[in-house]
Amino acid sequence: MMEMALSLDPNQVSPGLLGFIIVCILGVAVWLLCRNMGKRLIRLDAEREVEQEVAETGEAIPAQNRR
Repeated sequence: MMEMALSLDPNQVSPGLLGFIIVCILGVAVWLLCRNMGKRLIRLDAEREVEQEVAETGEAIPAQNRR
């Protein structure tokens, strides 16, 4: 096993198609996670605004008037 590993030329070994596909899948997964996180952060900010409004006025905002 060690002889085979030593006989490979490091200049001719590449990750190939499988490596490319794995990197693409990881890239798409990261993009989807970032997109989902952005949506959740926007929703969290909107909920925080509602909570602040309730704390300031002491009354709840009707659901139809919220964003």
